[in-house]
Amino acid sequence: MSNYAIILAGGVGSRFWPLSRNTEPKQFLSVSSSKPMIAETIERISSYINKENIFIATNKKHKNKIQSCLKKFKIPQNNYLFEPTGRNTFAPIAVLTKTISANDPNAVIAVLPCDHVIKKNIVFLKFLKRAMDSAQAGKIITFGITPKRPETGYGYIKVTRPPDHNRATGLCKVERFIEKPNLETAKKYLLDKRFFWNSGIFIFTAKSFLLEIQKLYPGLYNKLIHEKNFSRLWLSLPATSIDYAIMEKTKNITLLPADYGWLDLGSWQAIEEVHSKDKNGNIFKGHSIDLNSSNSIVWGGKKLIATIGLKNIIIVDTEDALLVCSKNNTQDVKRIVELLKKGKFKAKL
Repeated sequence: MSNYAIILAGGVGSRFWPLSRNTEPKQFLSVSSSKPMIAETIERISSYINKENIFIATNKKHKNKIQSCLKKFKIPQNNYLFEPTGRNTFAPIAVLTKTISANDPNAVIAVLPCDHVIKKNIVFLKFLKRAMDSAQAGKIITFGITPKRPETGYGYIKVTRPPDHNRATGLCKVERFIEKPNLETAKKYLLDKRFFWNSGIFIFTAKSFLLEIQKLYPGLYNKLIHEKNFSRLWLSLPATSIDYAIMEKTKNITLLPADYGWLDLGSWQAIEEVHSKDKNGNIFKGHSIDLNSSNSIVWGGKKLIATIGLKNIIIVDTEDALLVCSKNNTQDVKRIVELLKKGKFKAKL
């Protein structure tokens, strides 16, 4: 069996507006280091998975940008899936799994989002190898991250019983997937060892994943396997997430508790976990001057930003838009983007 990776790079990252845009989505930003996040993701696995076995799904409008960004990795041209339209995560994973299976029916595949920060790469690779070895038995495996705080921006996974670290495999039976909770519910999850953050990482054999599609959606499976026209196939696939389409419905999924310094850069407040703070708890990027602010983030560029007496405030300045936001409302940035989509304001999306 050979190991493969499907890198998901089709999202926009609307909660990271105004830095993340349709033309410059989050995966191309250098947020946690000097490298674009998509490049960090591929570097992370390149010592374990051959470049010929790395497949990337992204929107067709990013074709030139992503190929330029990843030129040094020399990923084969045929390994790119340029999505005609965004259809969430199930469609690209299904299409690329079928593609991989046609050449290697016994392939073991890791599905990896490209907007994660992983602080302990060596530890991550150990977990990845362990999961890919275990997946050969036919199980779908997901990484579960032990909650560090009551987080309302992440989905959760509940297992049937607390992990038994003395078990050889360490795998836990998944009871259910849970949408992003409110704060009070998240506080309860933090105290219960059966709850994990949903990492969005899945490992399976091509055979087992396609079998799940066949079980759950026999008509869709037939189209996936037999439709030769890609445009017709793409439009026939549901615009839904892999979580909703497969993972929440299958009985064949297990969770591997895996702590390797994981962070999903899903909102501006997550910046605090990847950048150092000054003595007052502030993070400043760009040309700025401050008097007596605390626990705030100021993310700018060449323009001078002067701040006085801020507390728990986020400021993000770009060429055509300025975000000023309480730290308590970072998840609502997505709502601003939704208002902009209605066309009443002039700003790039």
